[in-house]
Amino acid sequence: MGQTVRADNLGSLLRPSYLLEARAKDLPAEELRAVEDRAVEEAIKLQEDAGLPIVTDGEYRRRFFFSTVEVLVDGIDPQGFVRHHQDEDGVAHELRTPTPVARLTRTSTLADYELRFTRAHTDRLVKVTMPSPSLLVNYWSEGLSDAAYPSREAYLDHLVELMNEDAHALVAAGADHVQLDAPHYAYIQRIADVEDRNATLRHLVEVDNRVFAGLGDDVVTAVHVCRGNDRSHFTGTEPYDDFAAAIFPVTAAKRLLLEYDDERSGGFAPLRHVREDQEVVLGLVTTKRSDMEKADELKARIEDASQYVPLERLALSTQCGFGSNAEGNSITLDAEKAKLELVVQVATDVWGNA
Repeated sequence: MGQTVRADNLGSLLRPSYLLEARAKDLPAEELRAVEDRAVEEAIKLQEDAGLPIVTDGEYRRRFFFSTVEVLVDGIDPQGFVRHHQDEDGVAHELRTPTPVARLTRTSTLADYELRFTRAHTDRLVKVTMPSPSLLVNYWSEGLSDAAYPSREAYLDHLVELMNEDAHALVAAGADHVQLDAPHYAYIQRIADVEDRNATLRHLVEVDNRVFAGLGDDVVTAVHVCRGNDRSHFTGTEPYDDFAAAIFPVTAAKRLLLEYDDERSGGFAPLRHVREDQEVVLGLVTTKRSDMEKADELKARIEDASQYVPLERLALSTQCGFGSNAEGNSITLDAEKAKLELVVQVATDVWGNA
């Protein structure tokens, strides 16, 4: 897989105000695209200036981290399914998510929609994130979706087919890392009817593995597991201890990006389930708040984790994206920049390079 990236970047960044304003105006597609292009160039510069060896487009062309399903296919009602996240005080808020209402037909690829512009504007490694199909299938809705797909399983199979096509197009167009975002692994029992959580998780992971089928060794495959991230709200509250064995050794991903920024994540002992051919990216720097972590404390936590996974197979990142939806987390632009720089600084101190 080449030299390991030690200072990683989850994907999304805070949107600049002018981009949010342009999107609210419902501009024609070409005009909005020009505004997005400007913002993506600024996002690339932000990441390069911070010293990151790998960049994304900030997910600036998306409404939510999973919104690719809305823009790459026809057949989706983007706000047809209602779910909820909570804040640290337990206050819930509503979140509308995409529901299939007709059989999906492809209109574009992630390579054309996002990657090619980013690839043309940087010489750094480029990552593109994808929502996992086993997450999106939960938004199949009886009474809305069954006319298009008779069952969740039928919808899931089609999602996997489409996303594997996208993954192959990304690799062909020069993506260096392809990452599946799978927050629901950490709270599947909250959003689905689950009798045996670990058996269910193993099945979901095996389904998501099919997105990576046939990609070869020219791309780093990755999976990100957190507990939800929406305007500094979350869904899951459990540590990895009881379900890591159903995920870490089963996923085909060679790089695991794991949320480890607070007590909800628990300790590092579950890392004993990681395979020897996998790298672990410790998400120790929170994106939910502006208060800054201390470099020495991050280094101590990395040392703790190295009891379970050798240091040469570890890396550092933020715990999640800064803007999993367009409104972004409750964090300042200055703090975003400082946290990215902190990740690079600590990675360089620990491993000798970012």
